[in-house]
Amino acid sequence: MDDVQESATSLTADAERLLHELVAPEGRANPYPVYAKLREVAPVFLTGDAAYLTRYDDCQAIIRNPSLGAQSPAWMDVVRPGWRDHPGLRVTHESFVFRDPPDHTRLRRHVSSDFSQSKVRKWHGYIAAATADVIDQIASAGADGGTVDLHEVLATTLPIKVIGKILGVPESDFPALRVPLEGLRLAADGSPADKLPVIDKAGEDLLSYFADLVALRRRQPEGDLVTSLAKVRDTGGGAGQPDDAVLSEEELLQTLTLIFSAAIESMADLLLNGAAALIDFPAQAAALRADPGLTTGAVEEALRYDAPVQAVGRIARGDCEVGGVAIPDGTYLLGFIGAGNRDPERFPEPDVFDITREGPAPLSLSGGAHFCLGAALARLEAAVFFPALAGRFPRLAYAAAPVRRGFALRGFASFPVTVR
Repeated sequence: MDDVQESATSLTADAERLLHELVAPEGRANPYPVYAKLREVAPVFLTGDAAYLTRYDDCQAIIRNPSLGAQSPAWMDVVRPGWRDHPGLRVTHESFVFRDPPDHTRLRRHVSSDFSQSKVRKWHGYIAAATADVIDQIASAGADGGTVDLHEVLATTLPIKVIGKILGVPESDFPALRVPLEGLRLAADGSPADKLPVIDKAGEDLLSYFADLVALRRRQPEGDLVTSLAKVRDTGGGAGQPDDAVLSEEELLQTLTLIFSAAIESMADLLLNGAAALIDFPAQAAALRADPGLTTGAVEEALRYDAPVQAVGRIARGDCEVGGVAIPDGTYLLGFIGAGNRDPERFPEPDVFDITREGPAPLSLSGGAHFCLGAALARLEAAVFFPALAGRFPRLAYAAAPVRRGFALRGFASFPVTVR
């Protein structure tokens, strides 16, 4: 073996070792040092039929490139035969997030206006009141110096109350929905084979729930998204006749399930990841308390520093090039946007949480046609929550080591704190 071949073999071995480290317990707990090493060894690592990206510019390129495909149902048929037999996988991978145009465009357009900045701004008062209630709950629970689990609090309050209000899900139903919400999260976080029964049960339960709620709203319409989507379905063909080409009944239920689950799980992750950063960098929390004008910067930096969504996948449709590397047709491109957000070429001192930071927008809300539907809502919720948390609890501290969960979806399973 000559020197060039030996070097290439060594590079491949190092990159593969780092990919394995990412999914090991230590890598899941803190992937950022592994991302940095992978970026140094092979910023675009092509192996087999997949390529892994860790630079900001490369991740941004695949996110915005309309010629690349989503991880569509047709792609799933090839890489995971039999997936359609699993309700939890179907409700996830048949949703518009994993569709290409024209289906992606057709499905998303029915809900996009409901999450526009102008529409979301109207929810500010409700979000502020809900946040105040949550902050009071945290204060009450920790008033005697005891431990408060922020994950437990947020999993049952703010994100579900906000999206529940928008969709029209009654608060009395929230407790029964918590288990299936956590189960369906696994489908978007790799859907491990041993968890398929849990994922399937979660998918079945949520689809059944929204089928019942849609039926209720057809009898008793309200001014909510469930009612408006049911109307789209029922009058899509004109003259009051349903038309599957506009929105099928299954697509209606899948869309509601997707929006509800994503707005809760990802939102809780963003709020908790940001709370952890404020604890870890107390000077930044103090700066936010002193100057509420830094709120927008705090939200963007929370999105960058520890993104709730760490990776985005695209499929090469035809031969292409990414970061100077030739990519064959059909290659699965996985952009580690968590790594891109810590790229020192774009963010000086990337491992420092700095709410006054200037620079490019974080990759955390994706881009192009697949730009996060709930971006405006997520930013608003975070913009209300972070100053409220920092302002009310200047002595916020860990009571014990928090426990991480997920990889592609990065958050906490528990977050024990004291507030005084």
